[in-house]
Amino acid sequence: MNRRRFLSTTILSGVALMSPPAGAFTVQKCEEFSGTPACLELAKHKEQVAQLDNLLSQKGLDLAQRQAILRNAVCPFCGQLLLS
Repeated sequence: MNRRRFLSTTILSGVALMSPPAGAFTVQKCEEFSGTPACLELAKHKEQVAQLDNLLSQKGLDLAQRQAILRNAVCPFCGQLLLS
């Protein structure tokens, strides 16, 4: 008897069919204050963008220069671009 035949005839095959789908692969809408880790990072990124924009405006850069810098700004914690 091979492994496929064994598993198809045992109780284990029924358990796999009755289990709910994995929750790790669901897509959820991210809202700023929902409390999920990804959404909290989004809120942190928005805060960092605001702080960086404020700092750049204090340095006397015009809007085009600030936007160019902000497009390439990277989060110091996760390494992702702050603007997506």
